Amino acid sequence: GGKTADPVTLANEFEAALNLFKANKVKYAALAFENFVKAHPTSSQAPRAQYSLGNAHYTLRDCKKAIEAHQVVVDKWPQDAKAPDSLLGIADCRQDLGDAKGARATLEKLLLSYPDSSAASTAKGRLKK
Repeated sequence: GGKTADPVTLANEFEAALNLFKANKVKYAALAFENFVKAHPTSSQAPRAQYSLGNAHYTLRDCKKAIEAHQVVVDKWPQDAKAPDSLLGIADCRQDLGDAKGARATLEKLLLSYPDSSAASTAKGRLKK
């Protein structure tokens, strides 16, 4: 659509989705984050919503969907602060799926692409193990 929602509406929608997540209504939160990104793909909160969608799937123990959601952040918004966090999320999922090699590769990519992020220091610690 040509019309952009005003920032207040956007903030409220995003908050509503986050609050569902905090209230442990994770399935509803996932839906809300997904709808948010669909409705406002160019908003400044879209990467955060997409990242949160990945987290929601992870919380629901659906690692395949979590990896897909996080991958979108990395592909679509590589400059966003959430991109390294999403790589960390992908590494977590690969680890959980028993793909230790994939997890390592993801952590190494994170270190190369985002050496100054806080996610990178987490990745460093994990790679030492």
